[in-house]
Amino acid sequence: MRGYPSPDDAEREIDALAAEHPRLSRIEGIGRSSQGRPIRVLRIAARGEVRGRPRLLVTAQIHAVEFVGSFVARGVARRLLDGYGRENAITALLDRADVFVAPLLNPDGAVRVWRRRGWSRIGGARHTATGVDPNRNFPGVVIEGRRAWNAARARPGSAYYRGPRPLSEPECAALARLCARERFCAAVNFHSFGRVVFVPEALGADRGRADHVLDVFRGVFQSRQRRWRYRPVLDGAHKTFGQLDAFLLYGLGTPSVTVEVSRPGLSLALRPWRLANVFWWANPTRPDRDRDNDVDATVAALAELLARSGGTPCTPAHPQIVRDLEGP
Repeated sequence: MRGYPSPDDAEREIDALAAEHPRLSRIEGIGRSSQGRPIRVLRIAARGEVRGRPRLLVTAQIHAVEFVGSFVARGVARRLLDGYGRENAITALLDRADVFVAPLLNPDGAVRVWRRRGWSRIGGARHTATGVDPNRNFPGVVIEGRRAWNAARARPGSAYYRGPRPLSEPECAALARLCARERFCAAVNFHSFGRVVFVPEALGADRGRADHVLDVFRGVFQSRQRRWRYRPVLDGAHKTFGQLDAFLLYGLGTPSVTVEVSRPGLSLALRPWRLANVFWWANPTRPDRDRDNDVDATVAALAELLARSGGTPCTPAHPQIVRDLEGP
């Protein structure tokens, strides 16, 4: 799997990045996977950890096989840290807000895929160690409407199995607790593939404000992409039960989008022996091009998300989703 670091090497890359910028960043462990691997977040805080400052979230690789998403997320972290004090836009962003980057949300799945050199069924390419699709394991509300083909499933073994209960997966529970604690004003979640941006349908009394924030991914983000401009796709509320975007927006009021990095292309067609390997469907042979396409666009989007949100989340449409996470 040339071009990609192993999951362990990717984690060491984050360690090295934090060591290079000790005054701007620190690594926070937020939990452990079902097999005991740490779930970690790189917190970029130019002004130190000041209570009440706005927070933004970037996540990646919630699905085991989606290595390119993590590749881009690490690129975003490096761009922010290297640019602080050198570039006005980045300096202004980090002077006002903290950015949390969680580049590997499914470490057990990533290690499994790596050890098998990408050979996996579709479910195994998505699942945690316990066979659950982590992006269908978040608390949610069932909203009337036609189910999507990839909707959360109650049947174990399905590629979209939602698990025995919401937050049954420790990886998801760790992220949910972090989000409930930090109250992010916006979030960007990297997946693959498709070169589209899934923008959730806003609901509730504050939907106008939420839509205004989410509109960043209907123009601002694309205008800064260097090579490929991703098509925005509205994700209807009836289709997103258990997904991270829906949990964040409807439960916590955090406008959140899914950015689907990369798309299978000619390079895969020219290497037909890779067609049966799901790794190469999800990950391009040149991840540096996708990183270069998306990093500056993401940094610009974070700045605009901060401006449009005013640094605070929206009023959640279904706050009961997170009631059990908030404590007494």
